[in-house]
Amino acid sequence: MLGWFGRRKEDTVRTGSRSHGLAVLDTATELDLAIQAMSRGENATAMKCIERLILCEREADRIEDRLCTEISGGELSVQEREDLIHFVRKMDHIANWAKEAALHVQLIKETNSAVPEEIWRQIGKMSSEIMPAVKYLIKAVESLAADSAETVRNVDAVNDQEMIVDGLYFESIKKVHLSSMDPKAVMLVRELILSLEMAADTCKACADTITILLASRRL
Repeated sequence: MLGWFGRRKEDTVRTGSRSHGLAVLDTATELDLAIQAMSRGENATAMKCIERLILCEREADRIEDRLCTEISGGELSVQEREDLIHFVRKMDHIANWAKEAALHVQLIKETNSAVPEEIWRQIGKMSSEIMPAVKYLIKAVESLAADSAETVRNVDAVNDQEMIVDGLYFESIKKVHLSSMDPKAVMLVRELILSLEMAADTCKACADTITILLASRRL
């Protein structure tokens, strides 16, 4: 399965995979910028971040489609192609969840839902921890061909980040339900928090796939 990382004919796939990862990272970054702006009461700035986020997510989708086409036309076996396409699509889900979170930020603004600054800061802690997870995931992909030990270190780092986000998720949900927000705001903020949690979980799912691929190479 991992042989494609070392084949010259698959170099475009390797390069495309990194480009895809960077587009996903850009999406997560714009989400964090939007949430941090909301925490400062800079709603207009947050909306501009969301506009850029949507463009980044579309770019990630475009690269995903091109990658899957290139993988399908490569020299891999049918199973290898399916596994690799599944991984690329799974990684794209990180950007999808970031977009989902951004849409809830947008809804909070458009419905004039009152969200306390303390809640925004708590959500901001979650969004800030997702970016390192994506960065470690990109590094894990980049090191697959040459350094298994480095890949394992990056996979472990992704898992560590997911655990941090998981802890912040429960803390955030608790703060939301103990707040004085109205039901509409509570519902929108809960969906925003859940989207962030799902983005982190998807990072871990991608890292788990890489672990499985490494284990299969040793067999």
